[in-house]
Amino acid sequence: MAYTNSLQNRMIVLGTIAAAILFFVYDLYVDAFIEHEYLTFHFIVESVVFAGVSIALLAGIRDLLRLRTRLAREEKRLDVFSRALAESIDMQMGEWQLTPSEKEVAWLVVKGYRFSEIARARGVKENTARLQASSLYAKAGVSGRSEFVAEIIQSLLFSIPDSPTPKNVDSGNGIISQ
Repeated sequence: MAYTNSLQNRMIVLGTIAAAILFFVYDLYVDAFIEHEYLTFHFIVESVVFAGVSIALLAGIRDLLRLRTRLAREEKRLDVFSRALAESIDMQMGEWQLTPSEKEVAWLVVKGYRFSEIARARGVKENTARLQASSLYAKAGVSGRSEFVAEIIQSLLFSIPDSPTPKNVDSGNGIISQ
C-alpha cells in the first residue's frame, strides 16, 4: 500500500514537472522564433531552468520505473510467502484431520472473523459455526479461538530457522529454495 501511494504521488509530481516543461518549450519557442530574443539574459536563464527541469523529469521517470520494478518484485515475494504460509497452515490443519467444513471455519477463525460473520459467509446459523469451531478446537487440543490461533502461530514459529536471515530465501527474487 505504501509503495502504491508513493507511486501515485511521484506520478503527480512528474506530471506537474512535465506540464512545466511544456510551458518552457512554448515560452522558449516564442522568445526565440517570434520575439527573436534568443541571446538575452531572460532566454538564457529560462533555457538553463528548462534543462534542469528536464533532467529532473528524466531522473524522476527513472526512479519511478525502479520503484515500479521493486513493487512488482515485492508483490511476487509476498505472493510466494503467502502461499508458503497457507500451505504450512493447511498442513497443520491436515494433521488435526479436520473435515472440509471445519477447515473452512478454521481459516475464517484464523483470519479473525467473528462467529456471526463466519455463519453469514458460510450460509449457516451462528450456532452451527460455533459447534464446528468447538469441534476443530477439540481436534487441535485447545480450548478456544485464541489458543487455536496461538497453536497455528506457534507451529509456524518453530519452522523458522534460528538465523535472522534464512539462507534458503533469495531476497533478490523472493524464491524459496528447498
